[in-house]
Amino acid sequence: PSYVLSGAAMNVAHNDKQLRACLDEAAEVSQEHPVVISDFIEGAVEIEMDGVGKDGELIAAAIHEHIENAGVHSGDASLVLPP
Repeated sequence: PSYVLSGAAMNVAHNDKQLRACLDEAAEVSQEHPVVISDFIEGAVEIEMDGVGKDGELIAAAIHEHIENAGVHSGDASLVLPP
């Protein structure tokens, strides 16, 4: 895919015509909130770092890699921790 649109109107557009249709659908869902568009990079790897803080201090952190190709999940990702 070329672009992934996140949120309530989550879609994948492969060309300009599909992107226009996805944006029109997203505008019907919510005209008040902007659309998030992620550019898809073929063969990319998605790495994240998450942390938990308490009273201004970092108390837990993890660096993890998405099992799916970068940009193809809508929030419910499968992750793996490095060794």
